[in-house]
Amino acid sequence: MPKIASLLAWMVAVPLWSQLIVHQPLDGPLAVSGELAELRNHHFHSGIDLRTGGVTGKPVYAVADGWVRRIVIRPDGYGWALYIDHPNGFTTVYGHLESFSDEIWQFTESEARRRGSYRLDLYPPKGMLSVDAGTVIGISGNSGASGGPHLHFEVRDQASEEILDPSAHGLAIPVDPSHPKLWALSDGRWRPAGDSVSVASWYDLAVTLPEQDFDVHVTDSLRAQWSLNRWSFDVQRGADAGLALGLHQQQGVRGFLIHPTPTQPAPGWRHHLDFPRASGRYAVAIHSGSARVWNGVVRVKEFEDRVPQPAATLRDGAVTLHVPARAFAWKQNMTLSAEGRSIRVTPDVAAIKPVHYDWVPHGIHDSLWDKTYLAVRDGRGSAKIPGIRTSDGAIRYTSKTCGSAEIRIDTEGPSCRFIRRTPSGSVLLQVNDELDVEVVRAQINGQWCWAYLDAKTNTLAVHVGEEIGTLYVQVQDELGNLTTFTTNL
Repeated sequence: MPKIASLLAWMVAVPLWSQLIVHQPLDGPLAVSGELAELRNHHFHSGIDLRTGGVTGKPVYAVADGWVRRIVIRPDGYGWALYIDHPNGFTTVYGHLESFSDEIWQFTESEARRRGSYRLDLYPPKGMLSVDAGTVIGISGNSGASGGPHLHFEVRDQASEEILDPSAHGLAIPVDPSHPKLWALSDGRWRPAGDSVSVASWYDLAVTLPEQDFDVHVTDSLRAQWSLNRWSFDVQRGADAGLALGLHQQQGVRGFLIHPTPTQPAPGWRHHLDFPRASGRYAVAIHSGSARVWNGVVRVKEFEDRVPQPAATLRDGAVTLHVPARAFAWKQNMTLSAEGRSIRVTPDVAAIKPVHYDWVPHGIHDSLWDKTYLAVRDGRGSAKIPGIRTSDGAIRYTSKTCGSAEIRIDTEGPSCRFIRRTPSGSVLLQVNDELDVEVVRAQINGQWCWAYLDAKTNTLAVHVGEEIGTLYVQVQDELGNLTTFTTNL
């Protein structure tokens, strides 16, 4: 009897993690299109993307009993998203939805109407919107920054907001048959590693699919071990610190360096000892779980002792670039050249911390200072950033992208064009602008109505029902340039 009592006490004390998910979020066998912790642009993928057969409109279920803690609607990010808290201390997240269940939508629409806002981040009172496991909470879609119809699903620690592995908590996904691959940089080109490779330094070796974890042995000694199954959002840009940028640029694949960089905010490094500092031939074995990734000989020409990036200020003409300490994975010999409004920064590397471009405008009227933005591109993407006036007579552009750029002036509001009226009661408008656009107001016959802008297609859907009369819409870009559109329905 004492043994049974002890066993029961142990079962009560130890959380039954695998029992979090008691109902799968989608019907049928689940298929994965995006893995947890994949290297994405400037972040690790924080959930698992589940396929919906290339279409929208699939029912999405609450995976366990709980209550809706947060409701988000925005044109980027997760688009239409729901956050559900569960009594056992977890939060589940459902992103890129097309719509919410009737009860959730009624609350959402009433709050949107009360606030007069079309970009929402709502926190209903605890227990107001309770759900049971298996309740349909929404319909799958393609909203926000989505590359195609799917459901983005996450599990988080409720207290810390840390990302957790859904498959460890009951998400029934198949085992990925693919496995990591070793790549080597030689003669300026990244190539899959053969049985032996020759590289200039340990920083010239990278593993793809690192989300499946890897460990590196050199001469039978464990030198590095990386596994990402729990992390917080404040270290997301650590993805750039370990990224093999040249591999991504040349081959279109994302690889993680096997040697941690001096500036390594990325979580996941479980073990790190110094790699051999002498040039020579070394037996190297890389594993992912129980599977072998690569086993062979690496000839290293030298040990490259890279150091953290110090703070730096670069100036050329009217442009100043402020680089904070540890802004890059290691120290870069940077150059800045500016001609007019064109800016060139080398080398082209991904920034881990934001950098600041200061521009002292000459020859433009003061009224245009608030109508400027920076169009900047690096090896991982591009950004368009409105400026802010500084007290010393400059315009500052704070950017997570550090590369070639151009300062542009925009005084025009978004263009707005009628497309059609749908049988479901929506009026579709085409809205285009160089910058991000938001809806300011939408009315039918003077009455507020709901509208949502799909940033991928630049399509604004205004829900008017069966109303006939005058449609009035106002949209504006990030610089405050406003457009008013009216039409008779």
